[in-house]
Amino acid sequence: MRGQGARWVDRGRDVADKYCDLVMKGGITSGIVYPNAVLSLARQYRFKNIGGTSAGAIAAAVAAAAAFGDRRRHSGEAVADEVGFPGLAAVSAQLSTRGFIYSLFQPAPGARTAYRLLVMLTGKSSLPRKIACLLAAVFAIAPLELLASLVVLLGIGWLAAGVDGVLATLLPSLLCAYGAGVLASALRVARVARRNLLGLCDGSTQAGAATPALTDWLHERLQTLSGKPLGQPLTFGDLHQAPRYLGEPAAEQAISLKMITTCISHTEPRTLPFSAAHFWFVREEFAQLFPASVVDWLMAQAGAPEHIDGRDYYRLVDGDRLPVLVATRMSLSFPLLISAVPLHEPARRERRCEPAVDTATRREKSSVAESMEGLTRGGQSCGPAITAFRVCWFSDGGISSNFPIHLFDAALPRWPTFGINLVYPRHADAVSVLDTGKDPIEQAVFLPTENRQGWQRSYHAIAQPLAAAEMSGFLFSIVSTMQNWRDVLQARAPGYRDRIVHVSLHGDEGGMNLDMPQDVLGRIAAKGSVAGERFCGFSFQNHYWIRWRNLASAYQRYTLEIARTDDPDQRVAAWTDAYQTVALGEPPPPSYRLTSEDKRRESQRLWRHMVEQGQHWEDLGPDLTEGAPRPLPQMKVTPIY
Repeated sequence: MRGQGARWVDRGRDVADKYCDLVMKGGITSGIVYPNAVLSLARQYRFKNIGGTSAGAIAAAVAAAAAFGDRRRHSGEAVADEVGFPGLAAVSAQLSTRGFIYSLFQPAPGARTAYRLLVMLTGKSSLPRKIACLLAAVFAIAPLELLASLVVLLGIGWLAAGVDGVLATLLPSLLCAYGAGVLASALRVARVARRNLLGLCDGSTQAGAATPALTDWLHERLQTLSGKPLGQPLTFGDLHQAPRYLGEPAAEQAISLKMITTCISHTEPRTLPFSAAHFWFVREEFAQLFPASVVDWLMAQAGAPEHIDGRDYYRLVDGDRLPVLVATRMSLSFPLLISAVPLHEPARRERRCEPAVDTATRREKSSVAESMEGLTRGGQSCGPAITAFRVCWFSDGGISSNFPIHLFDAALPRWPTFGINLVYPRHADAVSVLDTGKDPIEQAVFLPTENRQGWQRSYHAIAQPLAAAEMSGFLFSIVSTMQNWRDVLQARAPGYRDRIVHVSLHGDEGGMNLDMPQDVLGRIAAKGSVAGERFCGFSFQNHYWIRWRNLASAYQRYTLEIARTDDPDQRVAAWTDAYQTVALGEPPPPSYRLTSEDKRRESQRLWRHMVEQGQHWEDLGPDLTEGAPRPLPQMKVTPIY
């Protein structure tokens, strides 16, 4: 299947014993790559775990919904023709139609000029045109402020020296008035963005629009692909409890879907769906972001709201009950372009006592022990009560992890976790590919086929003829490094690089190009088909062995470090108690104590085993790092997010 408009054809898939995971990178409109890649993969594999960030989160959600629908069809349920992967083929054709993506982004009232300017500046227009549009935008956004400033400045010249004063101050007045217009424009755009939840487009369909906006369209697609009605949003629990294929490996969840969002208020990435999180939402805010049926469903699940300072706060469901649409929207909030998602958490709690219910009701709802406890409090129910909330802003997951290849990782995987990486090579690289005489679509998609491929560091030239351009490139490279360094390092590691296909996109393909020509859209979609096909020859046997070589090398070096802590020559005498607490259990630990004698003995046995194993390797070897894949991995304790 190549290009847009391809029809899904199930060619008798031989996938009974082949499963895979899939992780997709963010990239705004570059996500056109993904539907065809998923369709190509679905001919050879069945999906277990799917994840992504930003545009990759949209693709992950749509793929998971299609996989859910496919499982329903294979289980014998009567479903519509557009449920499952046939519907995903229709989505691919829709996304590859010129003008459709542009129609999904609908600016909020008052933000249209700023939105068009942002699209222009980040698109492929020439530099002179971008400068001209930037200069002209001030007249469109703040014409009254600019005119008022000019009148005031010229009036001062008139009062000072009449016509001669006006002529003398004309040029300075124009420059100063324009500067005032720039400031007024920036302030006006900031006010509009704040009113629109810190973005120019909130994702909801605007009044008078002929087509649905991004969030409304996505909701319709998720429900259609999964075969669920619009009023019952697809949840993570639906995916987890999806019908199983015959002979499917045992796993707690049939389909696992994960996405990355960034909590700007907490300055950290978060994995969706939340697990045991405590967040609330405000109806008026969510009504700006989500379809009414979804908001009503969330409110019904939340129960009674918390009424604080004149506002009602509803508890946001988490875990299995969280709608896939909500999580996807939280991951794709591209800064400034798409509104952020505000959630609320308790800022202050106070102990309060509520009057107890009557005796008959208490007898029905409480145990004897609870009733006695109520009597000791004088017939009142006491506990901590929320007295204030604070807002937590969630924005694009790509801010913190644009290619979360670590999702679904395991020490030794049971099936491969494939990744699709989107790269933008320099113009010279693109020309060199086209000069080879080979199919440029095939040449633009790369999957390592040898162990020695894919480990090389990427290089981005910064030198430019103009000093301003070079400085701009330097600053953008700094931002890119801050954003992507962890994902880039992970993608080069052995056991990772062999399962990542790299799709090269030229400057006019994807990114912020919202209104691409039809031939460009078709080219991107065709690259997606090739990317999925490349995984069909993947050697899981080689991959599994590499993962073991990595694990053995890292574990050996880890235990060697532990063994050295038992060497008297390397210990600090002042901290003998700390060493003895771990090794012997005495003196007792100051916190997080083990709750039984069996646990204490097992903890000491584990420590002794690792020390003895490390000492054995230190004295007698062999060195499992010798000949292991490079670069070497390391075992470190890091928090789960």
